[in-house]
Amino acid sequence: MVSNFEHPVLMKLLAGTFLPREKPAMEIDETRAGRAPMPFLFACLALVTGLLGRALAGNAAGLAAAALVAIEPTLRGHGTLVQSDVLVTFFLVAAALALESAARRGTRTMLIASGVLYGFAMASKYSAFPFLAVFAVVAIVRLSESTSRPLHLLRNSLRIVPSVLAFLVGPALVTLFLVQFLAFAGTGDDAFREGLRATFQGLPQERAVLGLARTFPKWIAGYGAGLLFVQGVAGPGERFNYFLGEISGKGHALYFPVALGIKLTTAAVLAFLAALLAAAIGLFRGARLRRLIVARAWLPAALGGAYLAAACSSNVNIGVRHALPAVPFLLVAAAAAGRTLLARRPRVMRAALLGVVLLAAGESALRLGREISFGNLLAGGPAGVPAVLSDSNVDWGQEQGRVFARVRRGDLGRVGIASLIVDESGARAVGIAGQVMTPDAPVDTVFFSRFLWDTAAAIEKNTESWPKFVWLRGWLPPLRHGLEARAVSVEPFGDAQLLLRLRAPATAAPSSSPAPTR
Repeated sequence: MVSNFEHPVLMKLLAGTFLPREKPAMEIDETRAGRAPMPFLFACLALVTGLLGRALAGNAAGLAAAALVAIEPTLRGHGTLVQSDVLVTFFLVAAALALESAARRGTRTMLIASGVLYGFAMASKYSAFPFLAVFAVVAIVRLSESTSRPLHLLRNSLRIVPSVLAFLVGPALVTLFLVQFLAFAGTGDDAFREGLRATFQGLPQERAVLGLARTFPKWIAGYGAGLLFVQGVAGPGERFNYFLGEISGKGHALYFPVALGIKLTTAAVLAFLAALLAAAIGLFRGARLRRLIVARAWLPAALGGAYLAAACSSNVNIGVRHALPAVPFLLVAAAAAGRTLLARRPRVMRAALLGVVLLAAGESALRLGREISFGNLLAGGPAGVPAVLSDSNVDWGQEQGRVFARVRRGDLGRVGIASLIVDESGARAVGIAGQVMTPDAPVDTVFFSRFLWDTAAAIEKNTESWPKFVWLRGWLPPLRHGLEARAVSVEPFGDAQLLLRLRAPATAAPSSSPAPTR
């Protein structure tokens, strides 16, 4: 449990439960074993999204929301991986569903359940920890609505604050602490502190983290260390944020809205925009219609919109997955708004929902097998995505598997790879020489990551003086230009790699090169 403080413990506990007793020779086999429970979690996410949609907008809206979650290639692709994003999305939506039930029934039991579920969300991803303040405010307003008239909303909200703190925030924190306590119960103090030293060595947070370890129990210090680690590695200049052909040390405010716009199915994107426009018009068409729209759609809209806004303020643009929790909420909000606006035309509403689901399913089926690297019709398909954004996480899994399969077929000579992360055991097993760091590397073929290829062009135009940017400019553009000069051909391979067939280098090169660091 001390090997990686970047992610909270819950996903590691779930994945670790399914690991074999003996470590497999191939890392990918160990990863596949850890993935065993993840499809079931994704199915649970679709279920709770449907139940939230049903509670707010009826059966048809609930079925459509659940179907769209299950259909969306980007959600489905991440749903089978050992990552915290779908897990935190499930618990956030489940907590919102319990909150809605508490507001309707007026019971403390469901409010406590909402808090417990939110505690699991905080044990899944650190972004849920500060978002607890937003969730608590939404809970106060929602519970006040259910017990007062609009004129008394503010006064009743103040009266409900203690109940929310006691029965939602309290159980959430207790659940988080219990998960942390159980996770670190078998970790010795010496191993824990050594893990902290190894992780934070050289980082500005090193002294503060070691102070946490001396002051608090492991289960508190471990979570605090994780928050500090994320703060340290997500600051300005720590990540390479690629967007619209440019690279920056600070996050782009529009990255995540644009990423969702081209990574979700076209039908879902257009349906959401249509619902947003219609709801905006409906808010000005009478007090009764305005009250109905707000009553049905504001809860998911507030939670989804707030999470998306928080993602937009981040300095990290390394993958659309960081904004995934916004998607189910916004889908439910769109369905709820549509149900309100078409309340007198139920058949039209059902037909519209069915049409969106069928169109989304058709687009997804046409691009089957391209989950993570999916690009919708607005981007021109997967090949059009790199012109807008580049997702380094694509390189880590499905695309490297295709590279390894191609190398096994032969006729490529000596093969090297230039990628952010490499499955080293898998690469060795198929005979890949390793990472290529110099243009004169003794290889005949190179699989070059599109993410690094695009980054090489963008970093040349960048003038920021962050140390990591200076380091990247020193080797990546020369590597791309040098390999291009040697290349007999450059052709796309899959959605995330380029295949370069090379002439022999002019001079001999070292037998191996150091692997790049992130």
